[in-house]
Amino acid sequence: MLPQRQSHIIKQKTGPDDPELQTNLQEALGQVAPEDVIAIADELAERHARLFLGLQTDSASLASSFADIASAVAHTKANARTITNYFSQGDFSLFNQLLNGEAPASVRVATFVEKLNALDTRLALELATGLLHNTFPSQHWLWTRWLWDPTVGTGILPLLVGSTHNLNAENLADGYARVGAVTAMSVKFGEGTGLFVDELMSNEKRVPFANSAFLACAYSVYLYGTTSWRLSREFNGLLPTLPNMARRLLGLKKSPSP
Repeated sequence: MLPQRQSHIIKQKTGPDDPELQTNLQEALGQVAPEDVIAIADELAERHARLFLGLQTDSASLASSFADIASAVAHTKANARTITNYFSQGDFSLFNQLLNGEAPASVRVATFVEKLNALDTRLALELATGLLHNTFPSQHWLWTRWLWDPTVGTGILPLLVGSTHNLNAENLADGYARVGAVTAMSVKFGEGTGLFVDELMSNEKRVPFANSAFLACAYSVYLYGTTSWRLSREFNGLLPTLPNMARRLLGLKKSPSP
């Protein structure tokens, strides 16, 4: 069983079983404009073409751009630095099996993470699934701690579906498969917000990244809400804009102020 512990960040009343929170979340997503989701999807598509597309046929090229890749799959500079330091000796042999192995993706993810036992499991998962999703965006999905963190029982996925039941897993391979199933379910929620407009969903470059952009925006809305309850207006003013918070979660650079 994956370890469980109480969150020291999120109040109990803000968990996935709080009906008031789930009811309010869809309304709160009115703070996000379709143009925000489109812009983030465009940035993810551009980064895919620039940084990840070549890995589909040449995983060895990962070494030359590894620092940029680490920054793309980690949502903080400290985590990106931890990843690059971990592979500072240049042993990238594990990545070929992750990206091109014959085993099911869930097994490849679990094997990769288990071999990186000196890394925090959550960071190893973000590296493995970030690589797979960004390299093959139509085939694989993210498993980040802001989507679902079983160690604290929080994330945007259980909030959207109203329960942790479909996410609870006995092992990493099962966990990855369950995150994928709930991620697919979350598309229906996204469609109900009016954010999945034709301009987003009819564009073949944008559509593989549409749900990742939406989920990052949804988590940012949630994070703003829980943070606002704790901080004064002065400190709230120091937070990044909501779209830029979503960009940070996805390893993108913030957009300059208009």
